[in-house]
Amino acid sequence: MTSFAANPGSPTPAQLVAELRAIPPVARVLARLQHLLTDPNSSLEDVAQLIRLDAALMTRIIQISNSVWFRRGLPSKTIMEAVERVGFREVYRMVGVVAASSLVAQPLAAYRRSAMDVWRESVACAFAAEMLADRLGEDMSAAYMSGLLHTIGRLPVDQYLQRGPTHRMLAEEGFPFDHSGAEYALLGFTQADVAALMLTQWEFPTTVTLPIRHQYQPLEAPEEHDRMAAVLYGARMLRSVVCQNVRPTDLKGDEEVLGVLHLSADDVLDHLPDLNAQVSRVLQLASS
Repeated sequence: MTSFAANPGSPTPAQLVAELRAIPPVARVLARLQHLLTDPNSSLEDVAQLIRLDAALMTRIIQISNSVWFRRGLPSKTIMEAVERVGFREVYRMVGVVAASSLVAQPLAAYRRSAMDVWRESVACAFAAEMLADRLGEDMSAAYMSGLLHTIGRLPVDQYLQRGPTHRMLAEEGFPFDHSGAEYALLGFTQADVAALMLTQWEFPTTVTLPIRHQYQPLEAPEEHDRMAAVLYGARMLRSVVCQNVRPTDLKGDEEVLGVLHLSADDVLDHLPDLNAQVSRVLQLASS
C-alpha cells in the first residue's frame, strides 16, 4: 500500500480533501451523468432532469443550445427542448465544458496557472481523450471525464501551499510528469492521488478515478484500467502541445505506455488538427 505524507508535517490526501467545502452541485451532476451514460436504459428526459438540479448549469446549457452552432427554428425555452435540439453526446460535452468553468477553473498560484489556463487545459485534455478512445473503441464518456478532471487534485494542493506568509511554488517538469515530482518531494504524494480520492468521494466510477490516479505511471494501473490510463497519458501529450506551447518534436512519449494502445507517438499527434479545431470551437461556444 502506498504511504502518503512521508515528509514530517505534511498532510495526507484525505486531510486535504476533508478541508474542501461541501461537494459542489455541479460535481454531483457530472458524477450522475457519468453513470447515466453507462445505463442503456437512460433517456434524454433523464439527462434533462439531472441538469435541472443545478439552475446555473441549466440556464447556461439553454443559452448554448440557442447559439449559432445549434440554433434551428424557434429558440429553446426549457432544458428538455435544449437537450432534444443538441442531442445526448453533445449535451454531455457541453455539461462538461460548463461544469469545468465552475469546478476546476480557478487560479492556481503554486502551479503558475490562471483560471483560463486551467479551464483550457482541462477541456483540451477531455476532447483529446475522447478522440483517442473513439479511435481505439474504448469508453468515450469515461475518457472525456478523465481528461476533464485529470488535474482537479491541484485545487486542494494549491489551497494548502498558499497558506501562511510564504506562498510556495511547484517546479514543472513538463510532459509526462508535469508537477508531480515537486508535489511528491514536498508532500509525499501527487495531485493525482488527491484527485482520485476527491472523485471517489463524489461517487465517480472507477473507470474515471483509477486512470486519473495512474496518469503519471499508466503501467501501474490495474489491468482492467491500464488502457484508459494510457489513453489519458496520450491525451496529456496532446494537451501539452495545444495549451502549453510544447513543440510536437520535443515530446518523447513512453513507447511502452503507448504500446498498451498499439499506437506510436506520431499516431497520437495525428489528432492535433482535430483537437485544435475542437478547442477553438468550444472557446467560441463559451463566449457566446
